[in-house]
Amino acid sequence: MRTNWLWTVLLSVPLCGGCNTVLRGAHETMTFETVPTPATVIVDGKPYTSPAEMSLMRRLSHKVLIERPGYRTVQFSIDPQWDGTSLIGAIIIPGGSIGLVADRVSGADMMFYKLAVIQLVPTTQPEAAPLVLNDFKGHLLTDREVAEAIEADKNDRSQFFRGQP
Repeated sequence: MRTNWLWTVLLSVPLCGGCNTVLRGAHETMTFETVPTPATVIVDGKPYTSPAEMSLMRRLSHKVLIERPGYRTVQFSIDPQWDGTSLIGAIIIPGGSIGLVADRVSGADMMFYKLAVIQLVPTTQPEAAPLVLNDFKGHLLTDREVAEAIEADKNDRSQFFRGQP
């Protein structure tokens, strides 16, 4: 009898979610704000009107297109980032590594940076190609600006390595 109970518990543990899966879930609410407003915000092919709030799956990247007549179209992807909170359960809870795997599979151990307000740029060429930007810690930047931000981060971290790169 006791052996059956033990096997039941051991076999059911993988079916349980990790801490993040239970507490945060596999979706995150994201807000898209534009200046000027309203603008059409198309996320994964589904249109919304800004300011728009929607629930996005944490484990997936999402393609975003923002349009407004008289303004340059903006295109970018928002990519989930691992936030490390699932490690707490893995360390504190016995058998927590199973929860770590569950959080990884569901994407509950991922998060999106909160997006800054998206400033649209007026244009006289409505047929121009979309302005392709990159989501860098919640800020939409050009490739050059991302490279500069990464370099600034490296320089900022160098203080922790006593001048070593």
